[in-house]
Amino acid sequence: MADDRGIEDRLAIAKTICDSPPRVHPNAPNGAVWRTGWRCYEFIASQISPGDRTLETGTGVSTVMFTAWGCEHLSIVPSEFQANVIIAYCHEMDIATENLRFDLRPSETALPGLVGGPEFDLVFIDGAHGFPLPVIDWYYGAGLLRRGGVVVFDDVKLPAVRQLLESYLDRDDRWQMIGGTAVWRAYRRLSEGPLDSDELLQPFFQIGQTGGLGPIRRLLADVVPPALRERLRRS
Repeated sequence: MADDRGIEDRLAIAKTICDSPPRVHPNAPNGAVWRTGWRCYEFIASQISPGDRTLETGTGVSTVMFTAWGCEHLSIVPSEFQANVIIAYCHEMDIATENLRFDLRPSETALPGLVGGPEFDLVFIDGAHGFPLPVIDWYYGAGLLRRGGVVVFDDVKLPAVRQLLESYLDRDDRWQMIGGTAVWRAYRRLSEGPLDSDELLQPFFQIGQTGGLGPIRRLLADVVPPALRERLRRS
């Protein structure tokens, strides 16, 4: 948790960015950028400090904020155009970009390659929202969180995100919901290591409650490489 003075400074930076955002999403209703509610940015500002390691699927005003706040930030977005817009905007705003990195591959390709690497303090999931991509982003991205780290989901009303949260995370005592609105939601991780677990360790996730365990298990079997599944089972 950051100090109050640091939060005030971060919110002032965030307001400047929101008042004049990068034009990274020309198809957005405002012709500039898709973004979440202000309360989400307030919450994130309260959870991070300079030097924290942060990960994001997607890119936008949040990418600039993480960078301006002094985080070691990785944005995973399969668009060189969007990455270039963000970098140019940061330069125009005199925001140093030495600690900003982009991975221009789709998240389902990029995230598995991070397994086994350094842990993150906060993960912001706001990339592709069609099923099963939010599940994949959570499985790999939130699996890289340290114990006590925070995952934030945007667009929680969309079916693929809502299903993950309501059928799984809200029932799992390894995750603690610590903030949110009808637009976004945040959870603190109370465990560590990979997120793979046997069904016997998931008593909260029952067939009668969720409509069937089989579809989720088949999904994870499809998206997790066999070698990684075996490594996770042994860990």
